[in-house]
Parts: sequence; C-alpha cells; structure tokens
Amino acid sequence: MSGIIQTSIALAIFMGGYGSCLLIRRNKKRECLKHFIEFGNRLIIITDSTEIKDANQKTLDFFGVASVAELRKKSRFVSRLFKEVVVDDMRHMEAIDWVTRIKPNQTIRVQAVRNNFTQTFLMHVSKIDDEYYMLEFQNISKLLAEKNNIEQSAEKDDLTQIYNRSKFNQMLLSVQRNAEIYKKPFCIILFDIDHFKKVNDTYGHDAGDKVLIQVATLVRHILRDSDLFARWGGEEFVILAESCALNDAYELANRLRSEIESFPFPIVKRLTCSFGVAEYQMGESLENLIKRADSALYQSKKEGRNRVTLAPIR
Repeated sequence: MSGIIQTSIALAIFMGGYGSCLLIRRNKKRECLKHFIEFGNRLIIITDSTEIKDANQKTLDFFGVASVAELRKKSRFVSRLFKEVVVDDMRHMEAIDWVTRIKPNQTIRVQAVRNNFTQTFLMHVSKIDDEYYMLEFQNISKLLAEKNNIEQSAEKDDLTQIYNRSKFNQMLLSVQRNAEIYKKPFCIILFDIDHFKKVNDTYGHDAGDKVLIQVATLVRHILRDSDLFARWGGEEFVILAESCALNDAYELANRLRSEIESFPFPIVKRLTCSFGVAEYQMGESLENLIKRADSALYQSKKEGRNRVTLAPIR
C-alpha cells in the first residue's frame, strides 16, 4: 500500500476523530492534530492559509531545529522553506497563501537544503477543515539519483564511458536548433584511429579495447567543457564543438592529432589518428553535415593519414 493511500486512509480516520475532538473541547484540537501528524515516516507540516502552525518531529529533525517555534524563525511560510521545482512553466508557491490554490490530489515537486545537500520531495496537500491544511512530503532524492544513474548509463558507451552515438544525435539536434535561432556557428570533428585493425591483429582485441579507452581519456582531458565527445562506432569518434568556427575547430583537431601522435601508449607505443572537420551551414541538414565531415575524414585517410582535412564550405 503506497504512502499516499495510507495517509489518505489515516486522514479519513483522523477526520472522524478530529471532529470528535472538536465536539469535546476546541482547545484539544491542537493536541489531536499533533498526535496524528507523528503517524508515518514522512515530513508533515500543518498550516493555515499562510503560516506554519505545527510540524512533526521528522520535519524538525530535517531542518535541524528543536521546536516549531525555531522552525518558524527560519520562516513562517512553507514557500520559504521549500523551493518549488517548476514543470511546464507551472508555479504554485510564489504567494504565501499558495496552499489555498492547490487542487485536490495534486502533487507538487519541491526541494529543500539539508547539510548543504539539496533534497527533492513530492508534496501532497490535504485540506483538514476550513482553517487548516496538512502538507505531506515524500523524499524522492534517492529515487531520482537512481533514475539519473540509469539514464546516464543509457547515454554512455559501455567501453569508453563517453557518450554514445544515440546521445550525440540528440544533442546535435538541440545545438542545431540553437544555431538557427542565435546564428552561432558549430563544427563537427570526426576522427578515427589509423590502422586500428593492425592493433587488434597484432596485440589482440583486449589490447584494442585498452587503446580505445586510452584515446577517449586523452581526448576528453583536452576538450573544453562545452564540447560534446562521443564514440561514433568501432574506432571512430566524433566531437561537437559548439560556438566554434571552422578555423578554431581545425586548431582543436590539429592539437588532438599532435597529442595522440606523441602520447606513449603502454602497449602499442605509438598511434596516429585522421580527422575530418565540417562547419554547420545555416539551413543544412544534419545528415549532410555529418556526410561532409566524413568525406573530409576519408580525404585525410586517402592523403596518408595522421592529418586534418577541412570540409569545403558550400
């Protein structure tokens, strides 16, 4: 049974008991409420339309305070303790009376900082009566971290741990859109390892895999943070150099070529790579951009390898 369902059932039970409390004595109201909100293992806060009125011990522990009074010193308003994660431009927590605007059974994602770490919660609001609202916070930080790890794993090449071709194509489409809007240049650099088949045939596929990892690691440490680096397939790699004109991309590719050539690889001792560079032309299809970079790479191979060739601008 999910926590939300459990809370809903408990709330329904509580409402009956809560109503009885009111009939017995109104000043018992807070005592009944306090007893109820300690139920379960989630953060719970009670508010009126604007201010925090009560909170369970788990909430106090989370914010590192000993009492509700101390919590209110941090802020009287929940919207100051939790920051809403805005989805699809929808925002609910700007005004201090935002709880009155939450639809029944609506769940909002919020974040709060604990010990310098941001944690994410699903917040569910229940109206208790005409005066009070109960806010329940389910911590989903661990679930999000696991989801993020799975997504990142799906985006990475298993061997080299750089981006795979699928992720590269997604990012390339996004960069193309920005280039068309803001008229900013970007370039594609395709390169592959010269005579890689000879490496596999001479030293074995395990050695070949180590070479691919070493090349990927070397290149990754040279690139800018804004450059996207991916394994295109086999011994072929691709770089997306954003906000980069053709001449700058050429200098980057030539630096990579030189660094790879001079690097003392543990097994094969020496490797070279061939490069093809193409600058995006406004209105050009991405298929044509890749094709031009690939043609430039082929030209580098044809002319003796270990060189950089620029695709002509059309």
